[in-house]
Amino acid sequence: MTLWYRVLICIAVPFVFIYLWLRGRKAPAYRQHWRQRLALQSFPMQARDGILIHCVSVGETIAARGFIERILQQYPQLPVTLTSMTPTARSLAQQLFGERVFHAYLPLDTAGAMRRFFNKLVPRLVIILETELWPNLLRTADHQQIPVLVVNARLSERSAKSYQKYAWLIGPIWQHISWIAAQTEPSQQRFIHLGMPADKVAVRGNLKFDFQISEALQQQAQQWGTQLQRPVVVAASTHEGEDEQILDAFAQLLTQQPDCLLILVPRHPERFQTVTQLAQRQFKVVTRSSQQQVTAQHQVLVGDTMGELLLWYQVADVAFVGGSLIERGGHNPLEPVATSTAVVSGPHVFNFAEIFSRLEAVGAVKLVTHAEALAQAWQQLIAQPQLREQMVAAASAEFARDQGATAVMLTDVEAHLPPSTSLVRTLTMMQRLSPKPGLEYWYDAQALPDFNAEFFSADYWAQQNKVKGSATGRATAWFIEHGEQGMLLRHYYRGGLVGKLNKDRFKREPIETSRAMAEFSLLLKLRELGLPVPQPLAAKFERAPGWGYRADILVAIIPGAKDVFQRLQQASLTAPEWYRLGAAIKQLHQQQVYHSDLNCHNLMLDNAGKAWIVDFDKCEFRQPGEWQQANLERLLRSFNKEVKKAEEAGSVFHWQQARDWPLLLAGYQQDQEDPAVT
Repeated sequence: MTLWYRVLICIAVPFVFIYLWLRGRKAPAYRQHWRQRLALQSFPMQARDGILIHCVSVGETIAARGFIERILQQYPQLPVTLTSMTPTARSLAQQLFGERVFHAYLPLDTAGAMRRFFNKLVPRLVIILETELWPNLLRTADHQQIPVLVVNARLSERSAKSYQKYAWLIGPIWQHISWIAAQTEPSQQRFIHLGMPADKVAVRGNLKFDFQISEALQQQAQQWGTQLQRPVVVAASTHEGEDEQILDAFAQLLTQQPDCLLILVPRHPERFQTVTQLAQRQFKVVTRSSQQQVTAQHQVLVGDTMGELLLWYQVADVAFVGGSLIERGGHNPLEPVATSTAVVSGPHVFNFAEIFSRLEAVGAVKLVTHAEALAQAWQQLIAQPQLREQMVAAASAEFARDQGATAVMLTDVEAHLPPSTSLVRTLTMMQRLSPKPGLEYWYDAQALPDFNAEFFSADYWAQQNKVKGSATGRATAWFIEHGEQGMLLRHYYRGGLVGKLNKDRFKREPIETSRAMAEFSLLLKLRELGLPVPQPLAAKFERAPGWGYRADILVAIIPGAKDVFQRLQQASLTAPEWYRLGAAIKQLHQQQVYHSDLNCHNLMLDNAGKAWIVDFDKCEFRQPGEWQQANLERLLRSFNKEVKKAEEAGSVFHWQQARDWPLLLAGYQQDQEDPAVT
């Protein structure tokens, strides 16, 4: 991404809001939820750390419906957030999925808005439908090491030329994408030509071939057919400049088929009223939103509701797919194919050129260039049911072998997520509490059903005689007894020279990425991966007067565990214990977890000899690199440092590098069996 892009996108923001305001004159929904356009809203805790799926508009949302349903089934432990760019897509998503997913607008692609969005939502995976690629989104996801999958991706020759032409502006966006599931081989080759690594692109087919018409919709369509008992044509997803031609064609059709009904479905909701008024000039019209029954006197039904297009295709005998009598590029013909409806289209179908080419090759579509030809096509197909059946059968046979894209794209998702069987939905019971601005708590409502703000006060626990011990390091951490739940209360302090001047204030940053909340969130992910880390119970963010913030965290005590430093003050560790410590560190590194302060105080062994790793302040996921070796070297220095300190103090620290370090490395390298077994 270039400086020019960052500058231009920021300049564009005011004009985008002007556009939304102007468009809101006809469609008031464009004037709503503006805070979401800049990622200024808050998300519930339960939306964090899940899967983000972006469907820019209605078409992508409909195409992805089955795919999203499968993800919801396969990953019930994870929240799914569905984003869009248009009110119609947002409304449709809410209608299709309800409260099973979280809904939001994808923010405008400024660096600040995308950073806020990802910091608040912290998705573990981003899935983009088709080719809605925004440089700041991709860059932010890559910076936070969040995989980005582009699925059902199509790239026309025209779009590829545009990406190539403006590469100087958007920068090397392809290096930020983890995987592309292309619809076709030509699209795959265009992605590779633009710079996407060949081993990260595969042809997976088109989700739109996997349309499944529900039994409920079929029954509803059958009821309509029984009620109407007349020929029905549908003109779907129509645009300005096209409706007049369609109504003219329908007027000609009525001279031959006077009992025919036209279902007219404009593409954009803000045009519903305009199209209704246009139809009323010539015909007797009823609107779907009025809920009036369609009678024999009605000639036109305006489909002015969202999410019912498949129903109208199923009801109709013949379908005209809009956006094609004008140079819009046409819309998806696979929807009427899925409902076994004969297809008619205008000549401008470059958005779906390959699909229309295949339909034309097998005689499964009629292409018309003007109103008179459209009227003739409608009349012919209504008068010849056998021809309709032949077209429907040809279309079905042509695309039967293309089904299965949903299943294979799910394997791509699985490759970028832990196995669904290993995931434990740790955020399900998490709550956030914000008594006042600048003060926020996150807590596990299941583990701490009686949580209150005083849980972060050591004095509160001392007054109840619940403080059972403390650990010293940079500062004191308190061991607290609370029912069956032992807890460790830790306040965050500054270290080094800065800590002498500023004890515990940190530079102001978003609450979601502050020290305690970041460690809290990371521990949740690590536990879902089955790593040997403590359970986080609660985190606190408090804005400090004047400047900065302070933070605290509560984590569960690991029963019977002592840190390695304490153990080595008393006696040497056994070979199996060293091996398990090395193996635990290896587990972290295999999951690409960087521990910022790996030392003998943060390694623990419980009564059963199991190794644990604690204190994940300032830790994170990282791509494999030299930091893994640096982690080990830091740990080695900590052992030798404690030996030296013990010698200076005249005490004993039971560590010998020549004896103990190879045992730990053997566990890390896992080049032999656990000594406890052998």
